[in-house]
Amino acid sequence: MAGERACPPEDCGGVYGFYEKLECLRNPRHPEYRETKRWIEGMTGGPFNPDAFDPESVNVRLKALRRRHA
Repeated sequence: MAGERACPPEDCGGVYGFYEKLECLRNPRHPEYRETKRWIEGMTGGPFNPDAFDPESVNVRLKALRRRHA
């Protein structure tokens, strides 16, 4: 109910692709680190923190969806 972690960006390859990208980003020596970092920051509009989660923001969005579909 509390939630955890940031939402995976679009086109990251699903759950498995997301975890592969996170593994790559944790290792600056990974051969695809720079390309992956540039891609994910482009997709998210800036620095990406995979551990960030804001439950208030999610609840605001969910309430808006509920109102729209009521």
